[in-house]
Amino acid sequence: VSAACRELRPMVSSTKQGVMVHDPKALLEHWVREYTGSGGQEFGWYSIDSVVEQTVKAAEVASLLEAQPLISGDVAADRLAPWKLPARGRIYIDIPVDLAGDGFVAAPLDEATLITCTPLDPTLWRLTDLGASPGHDNVKLADPAIVYWDVHNSDDIDSLEAAHHLGAFITGLL
Repeated sequence: VSAACRELRPMVSSTKQGVMVHDPKALLEHWVREYTGSGGQEFGWYSIDSVVEQTVKAAEVASLLEAQPLISGDVAADRLAPWKLPARGRIYIDIPVDLAGDGFVAAPLDEATLITCTPLDPTLWRLTDLGASPGHDNVKLADPAIVYWDVHNSDDIDSLEAAHHLGAFITGLL
């Protein structure tokens, strides 16, 4: 921890009370530049339901199959810091899930309305402490920093602005 604090100086410092963040915005921007993404295998799906409905439905199906779903991307960003209408769903799962029998059809990633990802980064499930997401369902969100990275690196025209709003929410927590 002390080596990380030295490397991240002056954004953070180590004190007797723990690690203190001095510049949350700079720390988040540093992280988004350094993190290479979750990696892994992505699967594209298409549904005519709204992006939010299909993302929640797919997460519920994945949960029943014990795939430990974590919602990220536009839908998670919309729950944390609403700003843009979700254009595509994204769910991290620890095992592949076939959604074909649940109202989805397989689709190329660039045409998909939902992407499921079995990531190489195993820390995604260790990072989140959000528990159940706000709302009527009982699905879990990925860690806000992961959601930020996903939105920031999306190719939608308004994704950088959405990431900016989500970044303000995240840095307000630090």
